[in-house]
Amino acid sequence: MNEIAVNIICSIIIIIIGYLFGSIPSGVIVGKLLFKQDPRHFGSKNSGGTNASRLWGFKYGIIVYILDFIKLAIPLWSVWAILTYVNMFDNMPLIPTAEMMINGNTDNYLIKWPIYWLIIISAVIGHCYPVFAKFKGGKAAAITFSSALFSSWFVGITSIITFFVTLKIKKYISLSSIMGSIVAAIASWLTCIPNFDLIAMYGNTLCPGWVFALVMTLAMIVLIIRHKDNIIRIKNGNERKISWM
Repeated sequence: MNEIAVNIICSIIIIIIGYLFGSIPSGVIVGKLLFKQDPRHFGSKNSGGTNASRLWGFKYGIIVYILDFIKLAIPLWSVWAILTYVNMFDNMPLIPTAEMMINGNTDNYLIKWPIYWLIIISAVIGHCYPVFAKFKGGKAAAITFSSALFSSWFVGITSIITFFVTLKIKKYISLSSIMGSIVAAIASWLTCIPNFDLIAMYGNTLCPGWVFALVMTLAMIVLIIRHKDNIIRIKNGNERKISWM
């Protein structure tokens, strides 16, 4: 099959998969199943874990966050495994391993770049504008941190530490999410550094580099845009603060 056609078709399929998984409205599902409520009609009118915590309690907010984390991890790692290890054309997988990509040993493969990273940005868009919930979703925080954590221990830990340190100091979940996403984007670019790249990732599996860094940067931009109202409230001094930390 033509190499360009394979790249285009696989990109479209992966984007659709990421978007559909991202569109699973975890908060709406938990709310309707357990409380007969749609979180988008109460509180901040958002379907994310923060609003869920305020409406139904911390425990249920955590459940929503975990479900949102899972809906990114499943498609990302499944698509990576299928493309990397399942033989397709010419009895070979479609993409080489991360080590092969880093060393430039990609000539025999139809897809020569880590195409699975498209899952992240498409899942972020799906989370914010879910087709299964009338395109009214969350603010991309859970899915962005999930992308960081399940892609790289380094990016995940640094972003989560930033989130909780900011939360401890400022008490704003929105500001903490923004700062954590900024650090995640910066940390993802550090995975482009030779010799540090494989250390920062999960062994020799997912491929570090500019493609990963680019999608994490795009995720950060989407998250900041989705928090524009929170930013205004912080400037005006009327953003809601937490009291449990």
